[in-house]
Amino acid sequence: MHDYDNYDEYDSPAYPTGDPLLDREYERMGSHKGGEGYSPIPEPVKAFLVRFRDLISENNSYEIAKMYELTYPKLSEEYYPSSPWPRAEEIAVFLGISSEDIFFTLYKELYFRHIYAVVSSGPSEEQRYESYYNYCKLFNYFLSSNTPVKMKLPNQWLWEIVDEFIYQFQCYQQYRAKAASKDDLEDVNSHVWEVLQVLNVLHSMVEKSCINKQLEVFSSGGDPDSAAGEFGRVSLYKNMGYFALVGLLRLHSLLGDFYQAIKVLENIDLNQSNLYSRVPGCQITTFYYVGFAYMMMRRYADAIRTFTSILTYINRTKNLFQ
Repeated sequence: MHDYDNYDEYDSPAYPTGDPLLDREYERMGSHKGGEGYSPIPEPVKAFLVRFRDLISENNSYEIAKMYELTYPKLSEEYYPSSPWPRAEEIAVFLGISSEDIFFTLYKELYFRHIYAVVSSGPSEEQRYESYYNYCKLFNYFLSSNTPVKMKLPNQWLWEIVDEFIYQFQCYQQYRAKAASKDDLEDVNSHVWEVLQVLNVLHSMVEKSCINKQLEVFSSGGDPDSAAGEFGRVSLYKNMGYFALVGLLRLHSLLGDFYQAIKVLENIDLNQSNLYSRVPGCQITTFYYVGFAYMMMRRYADAIRTFTSILTYINRTKNLFQ
């Protein structure tokens, strides 16, 4: 087991790095070192980041899951209970990675999610924009490749990427509504977190993975791989495609289109356990929004049946939430 309290000295990358973004951060750190505005990164956090980066490079999905689900929350609680983690540009300097490295993008996803979760003042306007563009960069990494990306991330993380993407969209719409009520709408960027952009990302992931075709073949007793295509056979795309369907369910429910919310899940049998039942957040979100959509459509018997099913699931798996 890796000892996060004994961090071996890392090799500091050469300066200048060739990456303007990181060179500016290197200079910023140098000018603040020892000053009031400088907060050194704790050694256990450095050790965690080095190990986390290496595991992602190695595609060690089992160890990545342990780090993501156990170590990361523990370090967050110990060192950053109400404050942000170090900026991505700062950790990139000592890790010796560029802003184009996929770990840089993945770390920023965690960084902004943590801000939304624990910082009492919430994200700044600039952070809302940065998080949006980082999600665009991350999804583009998956979707624009001519061949499947060779990356293994735990299902829990993949689900939370999709779930947080929609949550931050919802937060931004509330933020815009408050700005409109204060006549400050002209100061809010209307070109980020647009509903059509969010819908496009989710539909693109569904299409790339051929998940609807796979589910249709599976429900008829066939081999889903026969309809998966080159990308859909890869677990990352298959899982992201499924989670994107649930994301569309949630998004259409938020938009008040409850018929379409139910329609996107037409190839999913909610009464049958599957691999995704092991991701509690995904399972609960699915049944919650399906039940809510049924209720809003006045299909009360279906709503009661759906809510009863998820309450039974929660009761069976309640040890996972303690």
